[in-house]
Amino acid sequence: MKRKNSARLCAMLTLSLLSASALAESNDTGTSAEELGLSDYRYFMIYPHLERAFRAQKENDETTAIAEFRHVLQQAPDNVPLTQHLAEAYRHFGHNKQARQLLKDQLKRHPGDKRLQQQLEAIPYQAEPMATVEQLRLAQKLCNAEPTSRCRSDIGQSALTLKQLTIAKAQLDDGAFAASPQGQQLENNLLQRAIYLKVWQMVDEIFTRKQQQHPLSEAEKKQWFSALLNGQLDDHIHTLQAQGIFNSPQDQLQWASALATRNEQTKLENYLAEHQPRFDDEAQEKNWLYLIARYGNDPLHQLVQFAPQFAANRRYVANAVLPSMIKSGDYAAAQRVLDTLPEDEMLTERYMLSVASHNTAQSLALARRMYQRDRQNMQLLDQLTWQLTEAGQSREASELLLQRYPLDASTPQAGRLTARLFQLFQAHPEQLTPALLNRLTQPLPTPALRQLQSQLPGVGDDCRVVRRLLGDMSDSYDAYSWRRLASCYRGDLPGVALFALQQAEKRQPDAYQRRAVAYQAYAVENYASAMQGWRSLALSDMSDADLIAAANTAQAAGDASARDRWLDEAQKRGKTNSEAWWWLHAQRYLPAQPKLALADLTRAIEIQPTVRALTSRADLYRLARNKQNNISDLRQALALEPGNGATQAALGYALWRNGDYLESRAMLEQALKSTPDDPQLPRQLMYVNERLDDRNQTQLYARQLIDETNDAAQVTPLTPAQNQELYNIRRLHENIARRWTFSIDSTVGLRSGTMSSASPQSGGPTPGKSYRSYGQMEAEYRLGRNMLVKGDTLAVYSRVFGDTGSSKVMMPVKNPTSGTGIRWKPFYNFTLFFAVEQQFSLANHANTSDTMLRASASFLNNGKFSDEWHPNGSGWLAQNLYLDAAQYVRRDIQSATADYRISWHQKVAQGQTLEPYAHLQINSDYNGKNRDDRRSNDDYISDSIQVNQLGGIGVRWNIWTGETRYNAWPHKISLGLEYQRTFSTINQAPGERNNAFFTLGVHW
Repeated sequence: MKRKNSARLCAMLTLSLLSASALAESNDTGTSAEELGLSDYRYFMIYPHLERAFRAQKENDETTAIAEFRHVLQQAPDNVPLTQHLAEAYRHFGHNKQARQLLKDQLKRHPGDKRLQQQLEAIPYQAEPMATVEQLRLAQKLCNAEPTSRCRSDIGQSALTLKQLTIAKAQLDDGAFAASPQGQQLENNLLQRAIYLKVWQMVDEIFTRKQQQHPLSEAEKKQWFSALLNGQLDDHIHTLQAQGIFNSPQDQLQWASALATRNEQTKLENYLAEHQPRFDDEAQEKNWLYLIARYGNDPLHQLVQFAPQFAANRRYVANAVLPSMIKSGDYAAAQRVLDTLPEDEMLTERYMLSVASHNTAQSLALARRMYQRDRQNMQLLDQLTWQLTEAGQSREASELLLQRYPLDASTPQAGRLTARLFQLFQAHPEQLTPALLNRLTQPLPTPALRQLQSQLPGVGDDCRVVRRLLGDMSDSYDAYSWRRLASCYRGDLPGVALFALQQAEKRQPDAYQRRAVAYQAYAVENYASAMQGWRSLALSDMSDADLIAAANTAQAAGDASARDRWLDEAQKRGKTNSEAWWWLHAQRYLPAQPKLALADLTRAIEIQPTVRALTSRADLYRLARNKQNNISDLRQALALEPGNGATQAALGYALWRNGDYLESRAMLEQALKSTPDDPQLPRQLMYVNERLDDRNQTQLYARQLIDETNDAAQVTPLTPAQNQELYNIRRLHENIARRWTFSIDSTVGLRSGTMSSASPQSGGPTPGKSYRSYGQMEAEYRLGRNMLVKGDTLAVYSRVFGDTGSSKVMMPVKNPTSGTGIRWKPFYNFTLFFAVEQQFSLANHANTSDTMLRASASFLNNGKFSDEWHPNGSGWLAQNLYLDAAQYVRRDIQSATADYRISWHQKVAQGQTLEPYAHLQINSDYNGKNRDDRRSNDDYISDSIQVNQLGGIGVRWNIWTGETRYNAWPHKISLGLEYQRTFSTINQAPGERNNAFFTLGVHW
């Protein structure tokens, strides 16, 4: 036996040591035999299974762990620790439901066992799904079958989420749950949810129950009363107030305000009539008074009967009832209300009552008293000065107003008080001193006040003051003010005067205003507005003078039919015996019937010589080229109005056309002083001074025109015509100042041994002789213009020229000759020159001096066909017909040349062109000496006349240079090559008729 016990003890010790590690990691429930409540034997029997169960659980071997724990519990079914181990294993492997059921079954064996209860409660509760109302109702049935605080709470909270407040409220019918913390929490949540969803009846029921269970807090009472008001549960409020609940003055005010908000007029009237709460708060009392005034069935009576606790509210009652009392004439009642207040209060209302009751003495006294209390108050000043005026004390009223003048324009009384002050002075103008008038007419800040200032006595037609006051032209001024402005601006700013009259007509659209607009619009040449004004008038509203003025306007506007209609009306009235009618009548014949127009104008001048009639007739004389009568009428017109710029200009142009340049300049200069903005006058003066050879004045006006044109080009690009005109003016500016001109011309034959048919121009050293090359250098000095006749130009010159003669040299160094002479251009508009030149040989040949008489002309080379630089386009066509004839006096040789050239200037750069050209030339030379020989052989006589016909084509490179801001190109260089073919000649062999030449031309 002893051996048996020893073996048993050893076995138990061995098992304990082997399983120490596994048991050390078990749950909190003990694993010893004592802790498990097992005998040593039973412990010995189950311990291997228990050890395997713990190890399998650690290794997550669910099957082994659960099986071993179940086997162990089967050995001791009532054992609580072993039950706990199996329940923990269930939970470890996610079987909470089995764990919960196991613990519930064991609790039936061990009711109230805290170990089992705590472990059961530690298992997470998984409520039934309640996402829908159907699921919620199903869960409720299950909970009702087996109720717990947890399921009651879960169902209640889910019901709140699904807005099933009735189901949530039903959970509170379980008294035990309702008294539990979960029940109280559900009740609070249900209350707030019902408030949020505005289920006011349920809120009322919950608060009613809570109030029956225990006293409510102030916050809860406020919530309850607010719910009653929001739910419009008026009957319950009545009941509660009858019980002394919600019956404070504040609660009464709150319910009355709610009735007002809901527009429950009848209920509110009754409630206000039945209650007179006594408030401890001024604002609340004022609100109750407001409700009476606004909603009471007899507000005046109720307000008077209500006895306010606060002074401010007593004033409120007085303010509320006094206007109606005064309006209804119940002055005694109004006075009784005021008597309840201190005498120094509500002075304004007392003043109103005194005015309404016609108590003038009291009104004036109160007005003085109020103004003395607040002298900055404009309303009080208004009352006092009005009372003073009514009482006949206007001087004191004006003095009070002057003390505050100028009045603050930001106040609403400023205009009325200013008007009152000015009306006082209008009634008593003797009080206005010059200094005071100057003070009162300093512009005030608003248009209305300035308009009042302009109507002060003493302003009248003082345009300095009127313009100072009304010159801002505010849109608020009336028609009278605008007419006064127009009158003051008519002299120096007629356009502004027209605008002012148009504004007056807009405010007072009558015949008088329209007529004034028409006259002023005509004066500023706004004919469209003038015609609009005249057309708006009926013929019956137009005087005789209006008819003529309207016809004048129609003539200026180019409306012939309107002009004739008004003229015919004047004729019907027998108003034709006037210069104006005949002048206008003459216009209907122009331009088709100038003779009839001339007769009408003559009749007008016979009645009354006027500038317009004389200038109109002068214009007809101009068209008829009757220069003397044209000038005579213009002189007569100028005698009538010596300062008339248009007449001065017209006479200046007429004298220009007549060739009276000096007098024309005087007239044009006078016209420029009268009308300095006329752009044509400086241009015409430039040309007049050029004709008079006044270089300084010509250049002065030319520079002025150049500057104006360049300035205009900065704003708007010049048109081609303006660009060409600018260049012409710059050319004139350069040419008028030119005195010296230097030129080089040379033709060099490129073919050795060939001769040109003859001199290319008359005046050469060997007329009638052929040569290879020719060259000339000349210097000319211009003596001046208008030297012999009007428009001429006289110059002296000297030149050196030569050719190659009969030699084979290339350069023109043979037969060098010097020529000095005088050159005369008799006509301004034609390129025609006459020259007398004395020639001397520079080769020391005897008897080689001679006198040459020469005439030369150029045609077809003006304007757009000239060789002058053209500022517009990429090129231009040029042509020239040159005629030249010379008489050598001593040698009795006549030489003539005719050359026609046509060319195209292609621009290659600014101031450069390539010029391909072609020309035909005929030269003739006649030697008169042969005629004196006593020989009658016809062939010999024919030999004395040499005629050459040739043609050439070539190209030149032209370079202009030296331009400035005011001067066009003064210099030109031409380099060219020409192929020449001689068609007919006498001295040239047939094989020498095709030649090539290099040409050089320099003009400096």
